[in-house]
This record gives sequence, structure tokens and C-alpha cells, in this order.
Amino acid sequence: MGSAFAEMTVIRAEGSAATTTSASVYFNAGVNDRSISSLLAALSDISAKYPGTQNVNLYINSSGGSMEAGYVAYEFLRRYPLKVSAINAATTDSAATMLYCATADRYAEPLSRFLLHPAAVGIAMSGYLKPDQAKQAFEDAEQENLKFSDIYKDCLKLPANDIATLLSSESNRRRLDYPAARSLGLITQELDQLPRTPDRATYFITDGGGR
Repeated sequence: MGSAFAEMTVIRAEGSAATTTSASVYFNAGVNDRSISSLLAALSDISAKYPGTQNVNLYINSSGGSMEAGYVAYEFLRRYPLKVSAINAATTDSAATMLYCATADRYAEPLSRFLLHPAAVGIAMSGYLKPDQAKQAFEDAEQENLKFSDIYKDCLKLPANDIATLLSSESNRRRLDYPAARSLGLITQELDQLPRTPDRATYFITDGGGR
């Protein structure tokens, strides 16, 4: 039986560094059940072993993936007992934006980028697409887009009709660099405002699926 987790490496501080008040998680993976299980395990480990942590820095480099897995992480982060700062370390695309939008304090590296676009669903086909399959795929995509729509209304300075347009077609996708993301309210904090202290523990998560 394969592991339920993506690859995760943990480095724990020793000596005086073990008493500092921050921790970091580097999420360098696609958004899928295994990688999100590892992310939730890392965050749970921090809150259980280091309950006095004042800030958890979540560095994201992900081209997206599963909407369902991303939504699980979004709700987990919203209810997480410790303060989390999200940082776009390079690329935060598609479903990965749900992780990013789950926090109020959102930072980004100067050359990082974002991709906002409609949700997509897989189609089980045996050679031809039948009318009922097309209808079901459309309904599934609409349901997934509701997740994006609900999350983006609190994460972007865009009116509802502009969000609806963004999610209506791949041709309306938005590739955002730092200035564009800052102007839309996706980035909320300047990077020099990020609390930087030695970490009690640092977690590195990868599954080879970030690209």
C-alpha cells in the first residue's frame, strides 16, 4: 500500500532557537490528496508541539491541482488556531490560490506570479462524449466554480460580475504579476513586513507534482 502522504522533511531547532515563536512550511507540490494530507499534518504538528507559536509562514509554490483537496486545506487554514502568513514563493496557480486566500496576511516574492482561471473537471470517456456526459461535466464544473467564486469575493477587489466573467471561460483567465496582484488585493502585505525570526521547526513538502 502506498503512503497517504507526500514527501515531507522536518528540521527542528535545537538550543535557544527551540524557544523562538515562529515556524515555516514550504509547500512545493501540486494540490492533491497526498500533498494536502502532508500540509495538514505539518500544521497539526506545529499546533500540537509548539502551541506558543505566534506566526506560521506558509511558502507556496504550486501549479494547482484538485479543487476538492484545495478546498479541504482552505477550510482547515481558516479554522487553524495559530496565525498563518501565506507567501507566494514563486507560483501560486489555480486551486493553490485557495490555500493562499485562506489567510488574511498574504505576501509574495517580487517575481512570483498567480493564475486565476475557471475550474476544470475530468471526463470519463470511452471514445465519444454523450449528451448526458457533457451535461454532467458542465454541472460539475459549475459546482467547482462556486468554490472559486465564494473564496475570491473575499480575496479580490473585484465586483461580482467581474469574478463571474473571469470564471466563465479559460479565455478570461488572469495571469498576475506582483503589481497586478497587489492592486487587486490578492497580496495584502509587503514582504519586508513579514515576521522573520529563527523557526522552531521547518517543514518541506514535495510530491514532484508542482510542475
